[in-house]
Amino acid sequence: MKIDECFRSGLLRRTSPDMENAKRSLTLSMNNIEDAAENLPLHRYRVVVVSSYTAMFHAARAILFKDGIKKRSHECIPLYIKEHYRDLERYANILDAYRRLRHNAIYGLDFVLDHAEAQASLETAKDFLEKIKSVINKIE
Repeated sequence: MKIDECFRSGLLRRTSPDMENAKRSLTLSMNNIEDAAENLPLHRYRVVVVSSYTAMFHAARAILFKDGIKKRSHECIPLYIKEHYRDLERYANILDAYRRLRHNAIYGLDFVLDHAEAQASLETAKDFLEKIKSVINKIE
């Protein structure tokens, strides 16, 4: 899918920028990181990966709120970030990879995660949130 398809089909649409919701989305991101961290020592690796992805999703969503973009598709968020924040392309690719991993973790019948994968997802989510916060703080 391409970014223009996301807008044409209504999966992304323009609205008023909302820094209040952007900040709330960053808080939700941190809450999901905390959830992931609490579940790691319990060996709940699927929960860690899903919470880590959700943390990255909410951090990325903060950019959309800031820019006045409403989303109806997880798939379109990395496309938007790549198009409008070229310096975040690596992070957009990471978000997209974890989007697919999360899908497999939730729906895959034989999908198994180990400690190293769960730990990596948590560390990635922390790094992702910090990068997005630095971008948003630079703009404010």
